[in-house]
Amino acid sequence: MTPPPLASAKLTAFWGRLKPRERSLATVTVVVAGICMFYRLAFVPVTDRLQGIRQELLLQRKQLAAHQRTLLQRDRVSKLYTQYAHLIQPAGLDSDEEETSKLLKEIEVLARSSGVTVVNLKPKPVETTGLVKWYQVVVETEAPLAGIVRFVYEVEQSPQLLRIERLDLKQDEKTQGPLKGSCLVSKVVIP
Repeated sequence: MTPPPLASAKLTAFWGRLKPRERSLATVTVVVAGICMFYRLAFVPVTDRLQGIRQELLLQRKQLAAHQRTLLQRDRVSKLYTQYAHLIQPAGLDSDEEETSKLLKEIEVLARSSGVTVVNLKPKPVETTGLVKWYQVVVETEAPLAGIVRFVYEVEQSPQLLRIERLDLKQDEKTQGPLKGSCLVSKVVIP
């Protein structure tokens, strides 16, 4: 688009009245203003975009490194999974009552093999935390110390993922008889 002839004539007349020093200052001013406009309108957005791309690339590199570490551990996790897969029970096959019954039978078998006399078994209500179910039984026993130690060891080494949460032992001082114990045995089931 060409400017109207009147504006061009006025601009030429104005330029002609300027002294050479003023002309060079005006030229330098226009050039500096043009460079500033170019810098602000073209250069700054491009550098901002490049900086954003660099930051995004850095983040993606970190994520890639984390994923590569995970992939390197895949074989190790797979070996561990196959090692413990037999301990995981399929979900929904046994009701809570059947699972509690299995736990009670397992405790009785372990107590018998350890030489511990089970006086009482008291199952507690099933606790559910997220996807995990906790089966707990209070076991009251009578046995010498060696039998109780064997029983605790057998429970902790059980393939059914049993664990003794609490153990209380008492001995009657008058009769010097066997230790009376009370323990809380729990079993974790992950459906």
